[in-house]
Amino acid sequence: MIKKAVKYLLSFSLAVLFFWLAFKDFTVEDFKRLLKTISGVDLTLIIAVVIAIVVSNILRAWRWGLLLSTVKEKMSLLHLYNSTMIGYAVNMILPRVGEISKAVNLSKYEKIDVKKVLASVVIERILDTLVFAMLLAISSFAFRHKINAVFGDIDFLGIRMPLEMMSYLMLLMTILLLIFFAALSLYPQQIATMIEKRVSKISTKAASKASEIVKSFIEGSGALKQPAKYFEIIISSFVIWFIYLLGTLLPMFAMGFDKHYGLGFMEAMATMSISAFGQFVTPAGAGTYQYICQTILSDLFGVLLPEASAFALLTFAISLFTSGVFGILSIIWQSYFSLSEKKAIKNTNQTTVNNIIL
Repeated sequence: MIKKAVKYLLSFSLAVLFFWLAFKDFTVEDFKRLLKTISGVDLTLIIAVVIAIVVSNILRAWRWGLLLSTVKEKMSLLHLYNSTMIGYAVNMILPRVGEISKAVNLSKYEKIDVKKVLASVVIERILDTLVFAMLLAISSFAFRHKINAVFGDIDFLGIRMPLEMMSYLMLLMTILLLIFFAALSLYPQQIATMIEKRVSKISTKAASKASEIVKSFIEGSGALKQPAKYFEIIISSFVIWFIYLLGTLLPMFAMGFDKHYGLGFMEAMATMSISAFGQFVTPAGAGTYQYICQTILSDLFGVLLPEASAFALLTFAISLFTSGVFGILSIIWQSYFSLSEKKAIKNTNQTTVNNIIL
């Protein structure tokens, strides 16, 4: 309990620190310019961004069902969507706990083994990392001189290297990891037996349990052994990330960055892919996303700092709204229908008892 409290306190402290770093050099005039920039955005484009992200979340839920189709052929898209959004909402408060929450939630409503659902979540994350790594690699190559000058060498797996080199290495590792899981899904029984034999030398009971877990986990990644599904999975993954890219590009248009600074598709890709690292550090990326995003826009692309900061705040607010509000709505939806279902079952049972008495 104390360890968790310290962890959350550290995350909160980091968020405060990065917000301070983002705004420490601001003058009163800078804050006025920031507010003026936000107040002057094209709201039509911002509404379009929100709608696009909602569509991407529905598409993400559909893709998740596709990944789980070998476990259960037909699943409710509503259950998949609600579980996805609840996962996002939890992640805003407890980073990385959302993936477990969405798996447990879907397992409950679709009556399937949670270990199989967790396997599909792992595959989902690998697919997202693959597309993200591709976009990062393209951005790092396109702006490599500017990026190397601004960020210099960074730590990756304990090794100092340029961001460009890190993006290539991340892409390679993700491809190899996806191939590894695809290979696992082809030989589930053999791999489970091998693990059971190894663990049985320590404990027979543990060996049986380990074999069961491995088989369930591999079954959850079974979609990877069906080439017929590859096209739908790959296309939906790229469409999801293209919509994420619109979530950066359209706010740039809404603030006039295309006219004032000549920013377009490639600049949006670089801003989105590099800023994403800030979302892994603190809950919802609070502070860290703000700092990294405005640094990219100001130092890489020459956007005035107050305007760069306004963009980071706006896109962060959109992310909070689409994840938090829709996540809460999914929780309310599930709670309401669970209560309605229990009430209906209670009424049915009462009617049956009354009929028997009569």
